[in-house]
Amino acid sequence: MTSEQDPNQLWDLQAEQAVLGTCMTVLYIVPHIRAVIPEPRAFFRSQHQVIYSAILDLADQDAPTDTIAVHDYLQRNKTLGQAGGGDYLHTVMSAGLLAGDPAYHARIVMRHWSNRESIYKLERAIREIKEQDPDDGPDRLRTLGEDLLKSADNLSIGGAPAGDTSDRFPRLDWTDAFATDFSEINWLPGRWLERGQQVALVGDGKVGKSIFTLDWIWRAITGRPALGDIRREPINVLYFDRENSLRDIVTRLSAFGATDDDLAVLNERFDYRMFPRFSGALNASDTAASELLAIVDEQPRDVVILDTVSRYISGKENDSDTWLELYRRVHEPLKSRGIASVRLDHFGKDIEKGSRGSSAKTQDVDHVWELTAYDETRTFTDTVEAVTTRLKMLRTHTRTGLGDDVFHITRRGEKERGGAWLAGRTRHELTDSTAADAHRARIQTYVDDLIMRGVPAGFGRDRLKQWAAQNKVSLPTNNGHLVEVVRALKEAQNSA
Repeated sequence: MTSEQDPNQLWDLQAEQAVLGTCMTVLYIVPHIRAVIPEPRAFFRSQHQVIYSAILDLADQDAPTDTIAVHDYLQRNKTLGQAGGGDYLHTVMSAGLLAGDPAYHARIVMRHWSNRESIYKLERAIREIKEQDPDDGPDRLRTLGEDLLKSADNLSIGGAPAGDTSDRFPRLDWTDAFATDFSEINWLPGRWLERGQQVALVGDGKVGKSIFTLDWIWRAITGRPALGDIRREPINVLYFDRENSLRDIVTRLSAFGATDDDLAVLNERFDYRMFPRFSGALNASDTAASELLAIVDEQPRDVVILDTVSRYISGKENDSDTWLELYRRVHEPLKSRGIASVRLDHFGKDIEKGSRGSSAKTQDVDHVWELTAYDETRTFTDTVEAVTTRLKMLRTHTRTGLGDDVFHITRRGEKERGGAWLAGRTRHELTDSTAADAHRARIQTYVDDLIMRGVPAGFGRDRLKQWAAQNKVSLPTNNGHLVEVVRALKEAQNSA
């Protein structure tokens, strides 16, 4: 790496000091600087990395980032010496007072960091290529060569890349845009997602997300009606599965009615990849994302499924960066290709709070659908067990607002008593509206009774159960029903 004594050093002392000084002298500037410089290691000087890290931590705590606050933070964390001491902190602060355009200075810092990283990658690639035996590792050499070219393309000492920018920054033609007919919504079968949309389907581990999705796919690839929708053109599906065994997949498809006569359509329209081994996490590895997109581009696709999405990512699920990086590497390229995706996900420990990391997960998809089971009955004959499960598919977040916000679904299946599911005897259908209305009325009865008895506002499931027991108020015993009561109660209390 370049040293501070190097006359050709790839960093700018004045720009780094000006950016940090501005953060300590201008109110509310940190979010704007952070949008350009996301992490401390973009700064070349280690002292500046320590100072910027302190500024970001203070901003995350909604604390001021002035010189006194930063000095106090560094002193409390015993890192003031690493930041150059109090005198240097004052020097940096003074540079901010003289700064002109802080965003421009921040871009200078980022440009130098990008160039340093590119040079480092180039040097590392060259070392690795020299160490390779060309006869033993042609694939590795090819990969390193591609990385070398990519790093060389990214190296931009002068700043913005030269040449025609129309491909990278396509300009909207307003005449063509307003001549386009948007009156028809391009629904995929079932009318719960449009072509090219990115969707999350969330539910607990026992609700049957994969079963529902597989039945929907079976109907969609064969042109059968789904969820009360009209018949639509068959679609092509690519499914990445790290959850289900071969037995699960085949027996479920058989239960939906697939037979040997359907092998041709399955082979043509349903590309199923079992336990795929990507070269890293899809949200963290460009190589892994490129592998996925290469498979996508092998043939026409309408929908890509990730089952279950937590198996394909790294990092904290409640961290926005985890999902924003997944969007950048996977969802954005799919969306630009006009290809929809459905990622299956689990609820967190508390079902009423939705999916794990839900606050971070909703910003990178067009819709979030939550699938819950609220009733299940079993009937028996001498040889057959019939299972009827009532499901609710609720849209909790939407970017467009188009279409229905809730589907009431009944899953009906028959199996041998103590044995396998019977072929062609399992299906998902829209629940009779009368039954759905009756269920909603039962939930509302519980809510009305709780309000009449003076239940305090803001209770979650556990506190509500405790309060109800103390006050001898009845609640549904079914956990799914109880979650619905909690949600309906909160809505009623918030609107009061």
